[in-house]
Amino acid sequence: MAGIAVRVFPGEANGRWMMRKAVLYARVSGDDRGTDGRNLDSQLEMCRAYAQERDYIIKVELAEDDRGASGAEIDLPQLNRVRDMAHAGEFEVLVVRELDRLSRNLAKQLIVEQELKRAGVDIEYVLGEYPDTPEGNLMKHVRATIAEFEREKIVERNTRGRRDMVRRGQIMLHGNEAPYGYQLSDDGTTLVESGPEARIVRLVFQWYTEGDETGKRLSSVGIAKRLTEMQVPTWMDLHRDSGGHKKRGYGEWSYATILKMLHSEVYIGTWHYGKHRPSGLNDRKDWVSMEVPSLISEETWEWAQKQSKKNRIMARRHTKTDYLLRCLLTCGRCGRSIGALTTRDGDKSYSYYMCYGRANHRLSPGDKCLLPYFRVDHVDAVVWEWVKSFLMDPKALIQGLEAQQKKTEESCHPARERLAAIEDLLADNHRQMERLVDLYLSGDFPREMLVEHKTRLEGIIEALEKERTNLVTRLEVQMITAEQVVTITDFARKIASGLDEAEKSFEARRRIIELLDVTGTLTEEDGDKVVYVQCVIGDKALSILPTFQNIVQT
Repeated sequence: MAGIAVRVFPGEANGRWMMRKAVLYARVSGDDRGTDGRNLDSQLEMCRAYAQERDYIIKVELAEDDRGASGAEIDLPQLNRVRDMAHAGEFEVLVVRELDRLSRNLAKQLIVEQELKRAGVDIEYVLGEYPDTPEGNLMKHVRATIAEFEREKIVERNTRGRRDMVRRGQIMLHGNEAPYGYQLSDDGTTLVESGPEARIVRLVFQWYTEGDETGKRLSSVGIAKRLTEMQVPTWMDLHRDSGGHKKRGYGEWSYATILKMLHSEVYIGTWHYGKHRPSGLNDRKDWVSMEVPSLISEETWEWAQKQSKKNRIMARRHTKTDYLLRCLLTCGRCGRSIGALTTRDGDKSYSYYMCYGRANHRLSPGDKCLLPYFRVDHVDAVVWEWVKSFLMDPKALIQGLEAQQKKTEESCHPARERLAAIEDLLADNHRQMERLVDLYLSGDFPREMLVEHKTRLEGIIEALEKERTNLVTRLEVQMITAEQVVTITDFARKIASGLDEAEKSFEARRRIIELLDVTGTLTEEDGDKVVYVQCVIGDKALSILPTFQNIVQT
């Protein structure tokens, strides 16, 4: 093997020589600052040099640009790919720039390390060497704890500083533009009225609460249509360089934009900071309010809220037709929900399932879904016949449940692997806690040092137990329990003899559909209308034919 450098694979007892295969992993997250030098290219360059020095065979370089998420996240596409490759035995070494590139959360970092270790993969850090010894693990935990503390301090310090600035009367837009109807003051400290847009805001509220020139009050849809006809530029039209994306054309308004404007408190002089977080809205008590010039009176704003509530109530449609699969269908073309409608032709009425993407008149022609309407009686009939086939055949019912359990078990395998890694880590940390008690009783170490180490271990154990609880809960929700199997089979036996009666009662059929958690997807294949239907005991593709025949496509 002249001219080729090789390294001994650690743990090879028979002395075989082989080169180690490595995966390089780099990551930037939402916690990283733009000036800290931790960009993806530099991380990969350092990892590449590290691997080449050790003559590793680089299988792949994975870059995780996840600046929209926290540095504590571990459920990420490239990191998940690392896990999959590790379980498949495709490499032996993961090379990472430093500890906090895996996660700035110590417990989650330990979970990743333990999961890869169980798959026979070593993790090597370019900046720091941590041997698998008690001392090496201690140093690694200390560094990881510091990284986690650093992340929390950065977030806390930045948040506190911004909130203090807002309380002192300094507007904080984070590089965004001012709300519609406003612009930044010359000194950049507050909002001031923007003439033309402010007049549009007042006009919107007037149309909604008082009416237009004819005295007719307009809905949010009507206002959007009127502004579009007038070709009034929207917020996105005025700020095309803001980085946002607008699907509609210039001067085209949506009813959602109008509703957002009608509910915004900024127009009565109260601007809020800290309303949103990545997972949704913060509690209102956590918002920081700042006074800005008002564009409308509080009375007008309150009247708009009452009118909005009234419009929602008046817009509700009380279902007068029986739709067996109401709210249980999705569109196979665009993924939107499927609605239902009934049309009348003289004394006759026809009911259809239709995609909201096609029926929504607010969408432009190019955005409309092309899924055709499905006759309700046709769809309901074939689905009900399929459900009856399970209920009337106990053997098929049991087979369906067993197949579904097997499918669910396979999908839960990665979560079970992670749960096993957490259990190993918990056992190891509990053993460390027991050793601390022995060291304390021996009196060989200062009490302060042992107390500090105990506090750190308790924090790790608490975080691991929380992660374990979340995983166990997720697995319990996904799995079909023995109790559910008994409930379904008992229910099937009880109603099998009375299916003829159930067919006469829509409520009874609907209860069966809900108990079996039946859902479906409407689509077209080769010109045929098809519903892909599934429930807790199986799934099939059913053709929708006028003769109500239930043809199973294989």
